[in-house]
Order: sequence, then structure tokens, then C-alpha cells
Amino acid sequence: MTKTRQIIYAVVLNRAFLLFPLVLISLLVGSITADDLRFLLGHMDKHGYQRVIDNESTITILLIGFGAIMDGRKIFSKRLLESKNDPALEQHSALNATSEYYGFMLIVIGIAIEIVDQITRYLRTFNIDIMAFEAIFSLVFNVVALIVMLKAAYRIAAIDIEKHQL
Repeated sequence: MTKTRQIIYAVVLNRAFLLFPLVLISLLVGSITADDLRFLLGHMDKHGYQRVIDNESTITILLIGFGAIMDGRKIFSKRLLESKNDPALEQHSALNATSEYYGFMLIVIGIAIEIVDQITRYLRTFNIDIMAFEAIFSLVFNVVALIVMLKAAYRIAAIDIEKHQL
């Protein structure tokens, strides 16, 4: 194994590679959600709803993007170790399973937010204005995403270092 490959292996397959962005994205989503909630409660009008809806695309991109990274960790570790039977791969099995599960959940939440966004855009073409529903739905799913991300961070942080890390 080359030195570059060893560095990549040490960095990408480390728990901190998942934990740091997970906590950072949780803080960002939490901050945006709290700001949207404060703004929405202060301005229960079309402008308030539109601000929440505009922020939802940022959160959707973050959820789907990082969910794909978490979900793909198992595949990446198999490719990096070049063998599905490598004993070092067993060390990462619990972290891979946890990462894959919570990554999939983030992708599903992000896609659900986007589906509702597309449906409401379609309904707006018929002059059906359901911006309040979309804004509230977005806030609810942002809170669900925060709970999933914080639970994932806790589970990843709680994995025993000796069993699952180099």
C-alpha cells in the first residue's frame, strides 16, 4: 500500500471524518431552522413563508449530499482495502453499518422535502396557494433531520475505538 493510500485510508475511514461534518451540518441545519422558526412566527405572511421555503433547498442539498457520503462509506472502504475479505475491513463493519443506515435516512428525508416542494410548485400553477403548509412541513422535517443527525453522531461517537478503528 502506497503512502498516499495509507493517508487516505487513515483519514477517510476514521470516525472523525464522519463526526466533524455531521456535527457541523447539524449546527447549520439547526441554525437555519431556528432562524426560520423565529422569522416565521414574527412574520406570518407570504414573505415569511417564502423565506422558509428558500432555505429548504439548502437543507435538502446538505441532507442528500452528506447522506450519500455516509451511505457510500462501506463501498469506499471495500475499494480502498481492495478486498472484501481483508481483516481490516471487519474492524469497520459496525461503523459502516451505522453510517449506511443513517446516511440512507438523511437521503430519504432530503428526498421527502424535495418531493413536497415539487408538488407544491405544481399546485401553485393552478393558483392553489399552500405556502404555509410547505413552510410548516419543511420545519417539521428539518427537526426530524436534526434528530437523525444527532442520533447518528451519538452512535458513531459511541462505537468502541479499539474494535472499529486502526
